[in-house]
Amino acid sequence: MVYGVALGPGDPELITIKGLRVLQESDVIFYPGSTFKGMQKSYVYPLLSYHNLEDKDLRGFYLEMSDDRSQSKKVYENTASEVQKLVAEGKKVAIVCEGDLSLYASFTYIMEHLQQLNIPISLIPGINSFSLGAAKHQIPLSLLNDKIAIVPRVKTIEEISTYFNEVDTLVLMKVKTSWQHFYHKLKEQPWAFYYCERLGTDEEYITTNLQEISEREIPYFSLLIIKKQQNK
Repeated sequence: MVYGVALGPGDPELITIKGLRVLQESDVIFYPGSTFKGMQKSYVYPLLSYHNLEDKDLRGFYLEMSDDRSQSKKVYENTASEVQKLVAEGKKVAIVCEGDLSLYASFTYIMEHLQQLNIPISLIPGINSFSLGAAKHQIPLSLLNDKIAIVPRVKTIEEISTYFNEVDTLVLMKVKTSWQHFYHKLKEQPWAFYYCERLGTDEEYITTNLQEISEREIPYFSLLIIKKQQNK
């Protein structure tokens, strides 16, 4: 059996009891990381370390930070092939991801390969980053009949405004790439803003004042929750 285990947004204690138990019982744990300018880094390895899982067979699969998906596809395929061999040996294998398995998770691409190989899989969901963001800011994402949209890599203020014709709360994910293109117009809008970055880590930063981040370098692990108006 192969397990997909979500680790949550960054706080090592925001993993489910079931997820932690499965990791403790696993023989091999695969974890994602990134490669940038020849340097490898994993956002989730410290979470495994926190739970004293270094004695496990930990295997990282690293993706290049690039819009070219060819390298990533090869990594997913190779990882699935490696998992297949371990399962054939009778090993219990877990594949982890940050956040939740169902939202922008690299695990999904590996899972698709495993499904094609008819390998049994069990998924253990986790906490999304924007759920933690709302908790940190102590705001509801929705009430009564409120509608929510989750949008990655929005590029213009016009696009944001269009979404607000249909929804009450907008969660912008992966804002780093286009932030500079809409930030100055964004802060002129009569909306409520809840900015978050590196949630659950020692470098966590949140603010409701967009002016505070006018000169800030926006990291990859950042998001912005926007609501039409301040809660009364």
